[in-house]
Amino acid sequence: MRPLPGVDLGRISAHPRTRTSTPTRWAWLLDGRAHGRPATVHAEGCRNATDRTHPLGTMQALDALARSGTTACSVCDAAEVLLPILAHGQGG
Repeated sequence: MRPLPGVDLGRISAHPRTRTSTPTRWAWLLDGRAHGRPATVHAEGCRNATDRTHPLGTMQALDALARSGTTACSVCDAAEVLLPILAHGQGG
């Protein structure tokens, strides 16, 4: 993964947004592989995350998603927020 020119990912918020608020920070969780399921990145507080999660920063979450076999949860904000950043970072 390459840094995005002119983009400071350190300022990406770390709390999932709610319908009534705008996030100030995002927090991510990595749910490890289990029972043949791939590792999954979730937003903090995702109802689909298990008790096997590990906290991640935004760059760590993007690095995890860049690895083969890791997915972004589509129930929470992980896929909506992180996948476009990852796709942008992979572009030519």
